[in-house]
Amino acid sequence: MPVKRVVAFRFHRDPLVCRDRISLVRRLNPGVPVHGIFGGPGGSRGAAFRLFGRRVLGLDALYISRHSGHWNWKNGDLVLLDWYREIGHRLSFDVLYFLEWDLLLTESLERLYATVPRDAVGLTAPTPLSVIGDDWRWTAGHDEAREWRELLAFAQARYGCDYGYDVVPHGCLGDGPCFPRAFLDDYAAADPPAFGNDELRYPLFAQLLGYPVADTGFRRAWHCPEDDSYFNNLGEKSITWETVASELAKPDGRRVFHPVRAPLRGLTFEPGAGGPRRGASRRGE
Repeated sequence: MPVKRVVAFRFHRDPLVCRDRISLVRRLNPGVPVHGIFGGPGGSRGAAFRLFGRRVLGLDALYISRHSGHWNWKNGDLVLLDWYREIGHRLSFDVLYFLEWDLLLTESLERLYATVPRDAVGLTAPTPLSVIGDDWRWTAGHDEAREWRELLAFAQARYGCDYGYDVVPHGCLGDGPCFPRAFLDDYAAADPPAFGNDELRYPLFAQLLGYPVADTGFRRAWHCPEDDSYFNNLGEKSITWETVASELAKPDGRRVFHPVRAPLRGLTFEPGAGGPRRGASRRGE
């Protein structure tokens, strides 16, 4: 039976890039609804997005988070749950794809997430904390370490166990997760607290709620410096269009890139085939 998909597109800036990215998602995935979740600052920018964002960006609907921009950045999963409780639970879908504005997907969702079973939580680079190391900001800082302990205490009190179904705690990269509908129902009902961040809570609650976790494969491993040129969470280290075009020209090249913070120019896609045209040109100057 075909999988019924929906996209939740999370953004907080750069409307031209967002419009480009949403248009590409639609072209590569005909018929898949795209719902926007704006998590940026309030004020005049938030008001403008509220009034014009859905139409200008080409979204099916637009949800504006009530929280601050920093809170939204840290707690993407909780923003998604707010949206799900208010809007998403009324939609008809099997799997939801939670896409960031600066995540570039150049083939269809069906192809890119082919290794993620429809009943699994798809996460990018789920990795034991012991492998991630002691310098990860979400467990290393004083406040962050305290929140992680508080999150584990919540899990123990709620579920009567030290760490759910797996004694090995994990982290992940928060870019490009996907969730079966049943998981979102259960996660919303669990009402997780804002301790830690989404990259800790995703794997933790998948384990607590009994859902299998599958790696999206967007990054080969947490500690894989050679992947930084294609997929990284290093802040300002944006992927160049030269790199994207070079990979798309290869039959076995990369098809997912992060972060890409410029509009598409000079890249040709074949929506019917769900992917880029071979020999895609580089960005025009």
